Amino acid sequence: MKEIVVLSGKGGTGKTTVTASLAALAKDAVLTDCDVDAADLYLLLKPEIKDTFK
Repeated sequence: MKEIVVLSGKGGTGKTTVTASLAALAKDAVLTDCDVDAADLYLLLKPEIKDTFK
């Protein structure tokens, strides 16, 4: 399994944009947006949720 992590302590650096661009190229990717203030990667990717943990 390969892993790519995009992080920065500063906001507005384009982390979400870069991550969404890489995710669009990936096949069968598992993505996690761990931004505690504004986890908005879903706005760009419009994911299909297949399962949730309850």
